[in-house]
Amino acid sequence: MISCTRNAARALVLPLALGFGVALVPAEPALAQGADDLYEITSRMEMPGMALSVPAQVVKLCVAKNGKDDAFIPRKSDCKMVDSKRTGNKFTYKMACGGSEPATMDGEVVFGPSAYEGKMRMTMTKTNESMQMTYSGQRIGSCTASK
Repeated sequence: MISCTRNAARALVLPLALGFGVALVPAEPALAQGADDLYEITSRMEMPGMALSVPAQVVKLCVAKNGKDDAFIPRKSDCKMVDSKRTGNKFTYKMACGGSEPATMDGEVVFGPSAYEGKMRMTMTKTNESMQMTYSGQRIGSCTASK
C-alpha cells in the first residue's frame, strides 16, 4: 500500500517533471543558422521506490557561445542557483526552487567537446520526497540564442 506521503509526492512528480522539460524549450524557435550552439537534450526522471514512470523528454535548446555553465541545466523558471563550482570539465551545483512546489536540487554536469551528461537529485521541501533526473545533451547545429 502506498502511503499518503507517496500519493502526495506522485501528484507533484508529473507536473514538476513536465515543468522541467517545458523550461528547456526556447521562447522563439531560434533554429536558424547562427553563431550559437543548438543542443538536443534528453532527460529522464525517476522517483526511487515508486512505480511511476515519466517518459523521457527530448527538447532543443539554443545556448550562447561561451554561455554560462548553468545554461545547460534543466530547471523551472522559479529556481535559483545558490552554489556552483567548475573544476576541469565538471560543474557541480545547488539550486533552490520556490512556488507551489518548493524544492532543493544538487547535481553535476560533465562537459565534452560537443556533448554533456548530467544528473541531479531533487528533494521536495513539503514532503521530503526525492527524485532523480539524468540528462544528456548533444550539439546538433547552430542557432541564434535569445539575448
